[in-house]
Amino acid sequence: MTSILNFFIFLFYIISAVAIWRLMSSHKKNYGLQVFVWILWILAIIGHLFTILPIVHENYSVNLSLDYAFIVVGFIISITLYISSILGNTQYLGIIILPIISSIFLFNFSNNPVNVPLNNFLFFHVIISLISYSILCLSAAQSIILKLQEKKLQDNKPIGIIASLPSLDAMDKLLFKILALGVIFLSASLLSGFIFLEDIFAQHLIHKTILSILAWVIFVSLIYGREKYGWRGRNAANITLIGFFILFLSYFGTKIVLEIII
Repeated sequence: MTSILNFFIFLFYIISAVAIWRLMSSHKKNYGLQVFVWILWILAIIGHLFTILPIVHENYSVNLSLDYAFIVVGFIISITLYISSILGNTQYLGIIILPIISSIFLFNFSNNPVNVPLNNFLFFHVIISLISYSILCLSAAQSIILKLQEKKLQDNKPIGIIASLPSLDAMDKLLFKILALGVIFLSASLLSGFIFLEDIFAQHLIHKTILSILAWVIFVSLIYGREKYGWRGRNAANITLIGFFILFLSYFGTKIVLEIII
C-alpha cells in the first residue's frame, strides 16, 4: 500500500511540474491547465501528508530519522510553495522544486528510527530547523532560475519560460525576501539550539553546529552586502547556493554519516 501511495505521489508531483512548464511556455492564459495544476498538486500534497502520519508514535514521540526528515522538509516546501503560488507569482519554482520532492518517494531508506519526544524542547528546535532549511531551499531554487534568467537576458535570448518570468529586478527582490525569512528561522534554530541542547558542541553535533553557523554568517553577510553595497544578480545567487550547500551538509550530510555510513 505504501509503495503504491509513493508511486502516485511521485507521479502527481512530476505531472504537476510538467504542466507548470507547459503553462509557462505557452505565454497564453490557459485556465483549464492552471486548474489541473492546482488539483494535481494538492492531491500530491494530501498523499504526502499521509506519508508523514506514521512518524508520530503512541508514546508521544516523533521519528525524525533521515527518511522522515526528507519527507517532512519536502512537505513543508511543497505546501509553502503551493500557497505562495496562489497568492503570488512563484509557481515557476515548481519546475525545479516538485521533481526534487518527487524523487524522495523513489528511495527506500533503511536507517534506524530517531525518536524525539513531543514534549521536549528538542522537538521545537528540530521543527524550526526543518522550516528554516525548507525556506532556504526555496531561495536556492530562486537563485538557479535567477542565474539562468540573467544569462539569457545578457545573451538577448529571453525565450520560452524565461520570457514568462517576472522582471529581473522583481526576481532579485523576491530572492532576498525569501533569504530574509529563512535567516530569521535559521537564527531561531541556532538560538534554540544554544538554549535547549545540553551540549551543542558535543562530538556528534559539532559538525552540524559549525556548518550551520557558517551558513548563517554567509546568508547574513549577503543580506548586509545587499543593503550596504547593492549586491544582486548572479553573484548574489552564487553566494546563496554556496550557503545553502553548506546548510545541506550541516543537517542532511551529518545525518547521512551518523545514520547510514556509521
